[in-house]
Amino acid sequence: MNIATLKVYGDEAALIDVRDGLPVEPDSDWKKGDVRPDGRVRIDSGFYVNLATDKDPGSLLKQVHGFLIECQARGITFDAPSIAAELRIAYTVGDAAVGAPTLDFSLAELGLLLEMGITLSITS
Repeated sequence: MNIATLKVYGDEAALIDVRDGLPVEPDSDWKKGDVRPDGRVRIDSGFYVNLATDKDPGSLLKQVHGFLIECQARGITFDAPSIAAELRIAYTVGDAAVGAPTLDFSLAELGLLLEMGITLSITS
């Protein structure tokens, strides 16, 4: 299963503005000073938005692209100096005989991530 999540963190006041304009509600959030599961104290506030879960990497990327386009249409960016955003994509490698799945980002999609101030993290 492939999963795409957006992590946004930083200054609480700036996060409120971004959060209010999102096309979907965040799935989880935290406040500065909260204790993380590993016992450390969080140094900033933030939230996670689950963007897509799909077996097909192409379908996953279409859902992510749709979310980003909707954010862009609403005027939402994550390039403010007091916040940061990271698109996290986790995918599973299937049967070696079938071949590894590929995540093919177009130049337009990569440009959109750059324009919106979103970093990209891909793990398997």
